[in-house]
Amino acid sequence: MDDVIRVVRRRLLRWYKKYQRDLPWRHTRDPYTILVSEIMLQQTQVERVIPKYHAFLRAFPTVKVLANAKTADVIRMWKGLGYNRRALFLQRAAKVVCDEFSGVFPDTLKELITLPGVGDYTARAVMSFAFEKKVPMMDTNHRRFYTRVYYGIKDVSDKDLLITAEEVFSKCRAYDWNQALMDFGSTICLTRVPKCGICPLQEHCKAYPKILTSKVFKKKKKKQSVRFKDTDRYYRGQIVDILRGEKRVLIHSLQSRFSDIDSIRFNEIVLKLAKDGLIIKGRKYIKLPQ
Repeated sequence: MDDVIRVVRRRLLRWYKKYQRDLPWRHTRDPYTILVSEIMLQQTQVERVIPKYHAFLRAFPTVKVLANAKTADVIRMWKGLGYNRRALFLQRAAKVVCDEFSGVFPDTLKELITLPGVGDYTARAVMSFAFEKKVPMMDTNHRRFYTRVYYGIKDVSDKDLLITAEEVFSKCRAYDWNQALMDFGSTICLTRVPKCGICPLQEHCKAYPKILTSKVFKKKKKKQSVRFKDTDRYYRGQIVDILRGEKRVLIHSLQSRFSDIDSIRFNEIVLKLAKDGLIIKGRKYIKLPQ
């Protein structure tokens, strides 16, 4: 196992040095900007995030500026990224950093996961990419790599994968390693059609060559799915988008714009938005929080 780890580590880092992506958040070690990128990258593709990342940091260049900003302005700047609650979590995290940590980002897992919207993976990402700490992380790309290379084609718990990752980390450039796994999983070790033919780790991968004929990749019967335009999330986004352009909107006027859903469903969506903190609901109108 030790010999395989050494070879895999050397080859992957060599591959990363040649093929690494030039991403803006890799040009900083500022924990605030790293956190902004990580929250934005949750469920949003890199290409969509890059221009929004730059725009957001122009508007809110420091954690203190974001903490003191109007929430309505933060939500407006989040336009185009979807999952608007992430904007609220990011600002709430900024406020906690300013109020409870005197504006200085914590650098431990225990403290970072106390920030709103920051889970185990995001906390580890900040520790690794901002503070260059030797911590493994387990997003989909990392999980896929550790499973395939060291275990083959089978389900492995994150607990066991983290133990393996810790072994790999013993003499590793942690920052480069974690970034390398991001790029490797996004370009070579893909979920459904891995590019094993050009993989530098092919001879040491326990999943190869079985993975190419695995039932995992056989076409499954498509499940009947609900169109995005028929989901509550779609209408939530539409309502928030309208409020981005208007200071406040009369509820009965807004409801008339969504005649394709009944009043009960419309009211439930509005109440949930208010409960989540994305809007403020009065008796007759709604608006973005201040």
